[in-house]
Amino acid sequence: MLDFHAHCDYSIDAEGTVDQYARAALRAGLSHICFTTHCDLDPARLEHDGKVRMGGMVVDVNSAWLESYIAETMTARELYADRGLKVLCGLEIGYVPGIEALIEETTDGHQFDYVLGGIHTLGGIDIVSPRECAQYFGTRSAREVCAEYFGYLGGAVSSGLFDCIAHIDIYKRCGLELLGDDLKYAHHDFIAPVLDEMVRRDICLEVNSGGLRRGLESPYPSLDILEQAHAAGVGLPTVGSDCHRPEDVGHGIGSCLGLARRAGYGGVAVFERRKRTTLSIEELQGCR
Repeated sequence: MLDFHAHCDYSIDAEGTVDQYARAALRAGLSHICFTTHCDLDPARLEHDGKVRMGGMVVDVNSAWLESYIAETMTARELYADRGLKVLCGLEIGYVPGIEALIEETTDGHQFDYVLGGIHTLGGIDIVSPRECAQYFGTRSAREVCAEYFGYLGGAVSSGLFDCIAHIDIYKRCGLELLGDDLKYAHHDFIAPVLDEMVRRDICLEVNSGGLRRGLESPYPSLDILEQAHAAGVGLPTVGSDCHRPEDVGHGIGSCLGLARRAGYGGVAVFERRKRTTLSIEELQGCR
């Protein structure tokens, strides 16, 4: 098994050190864990989101935290390599239009294994925050949400800055409660061009079990989106738990693999130094 979406305490909404997550990964029988610390660069939301934690202190994203984070994950990589665990270092970057140069500046010159792109804010509002989401979903229809969301996502894909797109239908996390079942189907008129661009750019999508921990029926994305991605020719997905606590490392990965297989995928993508290789789902499901 493997987990390509893990948030240690460099993410200010997470708890537990790199080492604690690595030990949890070993207990869960994982072969790989990739850390994907939140990195939010939107100048309009720096006071809200542009923070990370380093050495127990909350610091700005433009501080020296990247060097500390990379060094800590590299130490863990060396420590756990002979115990059968590959520790990898990545970022989850929140995309909004207009910050492409900031993203490139952040990722260039650093030896990341994996750069994951996701949409967390629309129109300056955090759509996955229980405190803010009603401001957004309460003033828009399901079609309006998906039109704006997939517009942003199309920009993220077209930028070519990401190896993979995270939780492609994350708007359901808070939106379903406010907009109901209309939001389950509103993507149909907007997602196809994004998937086609993912094929053209050779960018993965992620199967993310975080939705299961939040009471949703399936991982992100839903089976119909994953089937549509497979039919469009989107390459093998990555799988991740989106864990923010050591006890959630690897949670739901079996469900992610099962969903990918149901959608027609026979393997998953693995990244190291931003180069992609593949592992078969059969091989992974045979592991503890």
